[in-house]
Amino acid sequence: MFFFRLNKLKIIDNREERNIFQLFGPDRAEVQLSSFITTDSTDLPEVGELLATDNLQRRRKLAELSVARVINSRVLMTIENVTDNHEMTFGDTGYVLYQADRIPEQFDWILLALESDQDQRDMGVEMNTVLQNDEFHATLDNTLALAATAANPSYTVAVSIGKLVTKMLAQQCRKNDDDMIGVLYTSLNRREHYPHGERKKDNVADLTNNMFVDYSLFGFDPQPQPALMQRLPPISVTGGIQPRRRFGA
Repeated sequence: MFFFRLNKLKIIDNREERNIFQLFGPDRAEVQLSSFITTDSTDLPEVGELLATDNLQRRRKLAELSVARVINSRVLMTIENVTDNHEMTFGDTGYVLYQADRIPEQFDWILLALESDQDQRDMGVEMNTVLQNDEFHATLDNTLALAATAANPSYTVAVSIGKLVTKMLAQQCRKNDDDMIGVLYTSLNRREHYPHGERKKDNVADLTNNMFVDYSLFGFDPQPQPALMQRLPPISVTGGIQPRRRFGA
């Protein structure tokens, strides 16, 4: 089993401006967290055809399916009344963002925090924002070239799409009334970062130094079940002490 938890999140500046000259009014923000996790078990079944097809229309459709899977797999949560220097704790055990039946060999995590006045983002709009961006298709071409020689093409493509989706969302927020609070990229592998199935990090700074994260992971390999002892065949005794005969028998 494997568990990945978010334990604490600290935001320095909530990106919420006060009403009058930024001096008066409430300074409380609604923060939307998006968590994208990709492991070597991530499956994008359309990647095989994506690598093989030369049909542009079919390729766009397959890319659309891949983007939809990545966006749909994220964990989304909204936290209200977030102030500057706000610390969010998630109980004494943390909040599980990902769990699996086995310990992954590779683990990539993106955490995006946005100050948003929207209650909920529409997945279709987000997906179209990505698909209509020229940078996405240029990056997809490069990603597919790498994936063609990779040991795990689905993992390679999924990691790239996750980063692109995050980048496109951040760019879209700048055009709207939303502000990006922070973004954290974490790329781990089992041999280097959690060889014994455990890792705990506190106060990890994001790319903007505006967000600090405590996280932990814990995993264990299931113990093999002991083989049942085979029944031994009955022992045949051909010699030994014979039963005593009664007198007069």
